[in-house]
Amino acid sequence: MAFEKWRGFVRAWRDYPLPEGALIGERYQIESLLGEGSYGLTYRCCDSRDGALLAVKQSRPSKKAVGRAMLSKESNILRSMDHPNIPACRDFFEYKGSNWLVTDYIEGNTLEDLIFDGHIVYGERECLATTLRLMELVAHVHSRGYVHLDLRIPNVILQNEELYLIDFGLARRIGEVDTVLAGRKPQAEEMPKRMPPVIASDLYDIGQLMLFMLYSGYRPEPEGTERSWREELNLSPGMLHILSRLLGEEATYPDTALFVREAEVLYESLR
Repeated sequence: MAFEKWRGFVRAWRDYPLPEGALIGERYQIESLLGEGSYGLTYRCCDSRDGALLAVKQSRPSKKAVGRAMLSKESNILRSMDHPNIPACRDFFEYKGSNWLVTDYIEGNTLEDLIFDGHIVYGERECLATTLRLMELVAHVHSRGYVHLDLRIPNVILQNEELYLIDFGLARRIGEVDTVLAGRKPQAEEMPKRMPPVIASDLYDIGQLMLFMLYSGYRPEPEGTERSWREELNLSPGMLHILSRLLGEEATYPDTALFVREAEVLYESLR
């Protein structure tokens, strides 16, 4: 147990974020830490060459080769996206034992910000409108042969009238056999539970994301017993049907297009 605590301390020390003002690769100056994920730490940086604001992700030092490989993979995926509402890869390099991925920095509020900080309430129609806009990006990702596998409310940004999809750190090619850990025996912490690289995984995530939006107007009863989402949310039959299929409680959607068609029909019926 003492050894495990010591190893955890060393890992945390190695992954401690760099301070504001630090210069990465003699070019990108850190303004703030944006967030931390399983394999990387992301900073908001200023490009010292032209003053542009950028997002710079560092592979976690404690993840060693696995973290570097994951970030290299993410850079290649972003290069293949080529969409104005998906951050483009601007640079990729090695520096001080880590890989570094430089992408567009998207200013705006995430769905998480809007729900939990902005207290925005999404009714069924608002939820469907946002989901359909997001599905345009998800369909683009699928058309390029990939699944995102991390369609969560922190990874969807709204900027005025535009919606952006970020963080492709877990994305994989559809049907891909994971080769990042091939040929080596990984530690348990190097292998978080991951959804299979199939379109159904992204659709399941969409169902969960829609539930977050729909729960934005829910107020639990004092000392009430926990119930299922079906019981807690007052939803129309059409929304119940769609969510049940997305979450695998009924026959799942055979493809993304059918889900979009059903969502569009329901959206129009709620006018």
